[in-house]
Amino acid sequence: MRRMMVWGWALACGFSCVACSDDDDDASPESGKTESATEQSGRAAAAGKGGRADDDAQGGRAGKPPGAGADGKSYEGKADLAAFEATGLNKYLGEAKPAQTEVVDSETHYFFDEADGPVCLRGGRFAMSTRATDSEDLVIYLQGGGSCTTALCRATETADPKIPARGLLAASDDENPVAHWNVVYSPYCDGSLHFGDNDIPDQNRKHHGLRNVSAALDVAREKFPKPKRILLTGASAGGYGTIWLTDLVRLIYPDAQLFVLNDAGIAISNPTSATGFKSVLEEWGALQFMPASCDECRESPHLTPWMTWNLHHDESMTLGLFSAYEDSVIAGTFLMLDPQVFKTALLEETGKVVDAAPERAKRFLIDGTQHTLVNLHTTRVGDLSIGAWLAQMLDADPAWDNVLQ
Repeated sequence: MRRMMVWGWALACGFSCVACSDDDDDASPESGKTESATEQSGRAAAAGKGGRADDDAQGGRAGKPPGAGADGKSYEGKADLAAFEATGLNKYLGEAKPAQTEVVDSETHYFFDEADGPVCLRGGRFAMSTRATDSEDLVIYLQGGGSCTTALCRATETADPKIPARGLLAASDDENPVAHWNVVYSPYCDGSLHFGDNDIPDQNRKHHGLRNVSAALDVAREKFPKPKRILLTGASAGGYGTIWLTDLVRLIYPDAQLFVLNDAGIAISNPTSATGFKSVLEEWGALQFMPASCDECRESPHLTPWMTWNLHHDESMTLGLFSAYEDSVIAGTFLMLDPQVFKTALLEETGKVVDAAPERAKRFLIDGTQHTLVNLHTTRVGDLSIGAWLAQMLDADPAWDNVLQ
């Protein structure tokens, strides 16, 4: 019990610091034919609830070679949608429609009826937003901000749909490589890293993160049905969210070129912990979504194996990872680890992810205690800024490489 409370306290404190730092980071703001990826996605969405299907039928018996799908074939160059569907992360797609819409300057804000499922931590109204341009490309941004556990609850409890004009969301920054892309902005207000699925009535807690982001992605699919390129990203708690929501975004957009940027949510845990994140995920009702075919996901204290699993099951996806070696929020407040222990684990675990798909996964790791990339221009190693590095990734520039300060 004491270990659970300490872990919960550390988690809540760590992400509560994120909530306070959002002003400074980038969030912060058919017959006889083989079913196509698009048809598979449409079928899954029409079903409304994907649920977790039998592992043999839905994508991945443990022990299959990396990249193998439900039929045992290689999925090189395409996504194994059956494996992603088997996680159950699509269970709430198509269930909620906006109850109210309003246009504010260049943004459209969408508000949801609490009775339909999307809701904030204390029962308040969930809202999200879009910004449409003439681009063929789309940014899906997951806001960061706080955590709520039984031990300690300090998290953003309301959803502000206004898109912060900072970092990757800054439309006026011509050096921002996604400045002129369409935007879907999903606020974070349920305290469970964008995939909670549990109510705790006696504590007045509604962890509806998955319902919230599913509602936002339903709006995305209707508003931007065929983007050419997608960047799924988010800072801190939003960065963590990119790990599991990669699967959901791919189910919705099976034909898009998918890029993921995880900003300071790489999900390193205490290397000596027997349970790692699992007790907290269980409290949030999120442990159910961990891939059944990923043995290492269940054995490791870290959540980085889930990223490797994603890369193996979607060989057209590209992943970028950002962190500081001694992130003061994650290493310090969150994990209460010696900075060098965190750095060692960060290098080792991100190294495994990159080694799983060295042409499609790279990392940008910097010295110091910085939490989140903060600024596209000033966060740099030598002459290379994080913004320029991201542009290389999105443009498939051969110069895009690992940057280890």
